[in-house]
Parts: sequence; C-alpha cells; structure tokens
Amino acid sequence: MDFRQLTTFLHVAELGSVSKAAQRLRIAQPALSRQLRLLEQELKVSLFTRHGRGMVLTQPGHLLLGRAREILQRMEETRAELALSAAEEGGQLVFGLMPSLGGLLAARLVENFLERYPAMGLRIVSASSGYLQEWLHAGQVDLAVVQATAAVENLRHTPLLDEDLFLLTPGSGKASPLKLAEALRQRLVLTGRQHGLRLLIDRAARLHGVTLDVAVEADSLEVLKALVLRGVGATILPLGAVQGEIAAGKLMAAPIVTPGLSRRLVLAQPLAGPGSGAVQHFTQLLRAEVAAMLRDGLWVGQLPPDAPE
Repeated sequence: MDFRQLTTFLHVAELGSVSKAAQRLRIAQPALSRQLRLLEQELKVSLFTRHGRGMVLTQPGHLLLGRAREILQRMEETRAELALSAAEEGGQLVFGLMPSLGGLLAARLVENFLERYPAMGLRIVSASSGYLQEWLHAGQVDLAVVQATAAVENLRHTPLLDEDLFLLTPGSGKASPLKLAEALRQRLVLTGRQHGLRLLIDRAARLHGVTLDVAVEADSLEVLKALVLRGVGATILPLGAVQGEIAAGKLMAAPIVTPGLSRRLVLAQPLAGPGSGAVQHFTQLLRAEVAAMLRDGLWVGQLPPDAPE
C-alpha cells in the first residue's frame, strides 16, 4: 500500500466513479483502476461494489475511507512540520489566483513572503477558477484563491472575502451608485458562461427578471477592459481588476446597490495535499494582507463572519 493508492481510493469513494476520479487526477482510467485492484489485492477485500451507475463502497471500503483520511491527514501534518524548517533552506510553493486579483494582491503578498522566507521559491499562476480547481485536484498547485462554487466542495476550502462588484463604464471621476436591476439592463460585455463570475451575474438577472443584453463574450480580462474602453458595452467586475484604469481616469466604477452584488472568494487546497509549512505561512500572510487592504480601502468587500482569524 502507498499514499498514491490511498489518495486514488479517496477520490473514487468521494466521486463514486473511476472515470470522474481519473479526470480529476489527470490519470488514465486504466492506470487508476489498476491502483484500486492492487490495493484490494493487498488488503484482500473488495472495497467497492461496481454497477452501471458507478462505484459504491462495501463495508470494508467504508472502514478504509475513515482510516485513509486519518492516514493522509497525519502525513500532511508530518510534511507540514518538516517543511517548517525546510522553508528556511529552500523549496517552492505554487500559488494560484484569478486574473482579476493579480494586480491587486500579488505584488504586496509576494514582497512580504520573500522578505520573511528569502530562500523559499514562489511560483504564481493565473487562471480562471475552473482551471485553478483542476490544477489543485491534480496536485499542480498548492494553494489558490478561487470563487466559491459547488465544485470547490471537492477541495479543502475556507472563506477569505466577500468581494463587492461594480459596473464599469468609460470615463473619469466618481460614478453614482446603480440599483442592481438597472446595472443588469446595461449593454454588457461579459465572460463566457463557464466562468463563475458570469454564472453569478446570470443568476442575479434571473432572480430580478432581467434579460441580459450581452454584446460580446470574452474570457480575457484585458479584452473585456479594452472593449469597455472602446464603448462596446459596460462590464461587471471587482474594483481591484481595474484599479490602474480608474487611477488613470479611463474607467468609472459605479457601486451596485439595492441589493449589492458580491462574490465569495475562498482559499482552496487539495484534500490530501502536502499542506506544507510554507503553505501555512503563506496562508497567514495572505489573510493578514487581505484584512489590511480592506482597512486601507484598497479592496472593497467584507470579511465573511465564518472566515478564520
């Protein structure tokens, strides 16, 4: 038995499907099935009942599920303790965040982290929430800030911030607040429907009986901003995504009110990821930085009541 087999077993048990687990872990399905067979052969029990609708745990499988979680958690804690000293000697942490947060958060956070851990390597990747979650599942990213969706339930996650959204239009100066229904009736340029932010906007439109007028869909933040600057349509984004354009007098951000519109950001990690000391320290710095930016007015939103201290 090895930790890879236990991790594979855990994912199959949670998803009830070898094919879904193989897709999440980015492992060929035959290879994943072989790991399960080897585990069952070594333990001399059947862990699953296989049928047309998927995989159901047997009684021994249920017993192993609890033990596997305990074993992997202990391994994670051990790695974290070892990494507390290793962070001083080297290593690398891979941190993922959405493009709309890059300019707002990355520079200050990286500066503070490297000041405390100069020998620790840090790699930052930027992608949509969906891609970041896939990379977390595959173990390619250690920690990521993503938008809260149902998919995040398959990861270890904790609330980070309820981030306010604004209607962005060309111009300079301070824009007057807009009621949500009025903002949704604007001619808009938005991300595609596979993005969490677009799903949130679509849901708000349905709840308020508004049919969206979407001129163009674009998955690139820079393209969205360029389209707004050229007057193709307005867009809805968090303020941090357009700080540079607002400071330069190119865009105006109208607060959305009655009701407000916000998205929940969470910190996500793999269920059985390394959880190293570097990740723990980075998480503490990240939470402190977010709180400081809210206090200083550099980020607009609220700390969730259930967010860790």
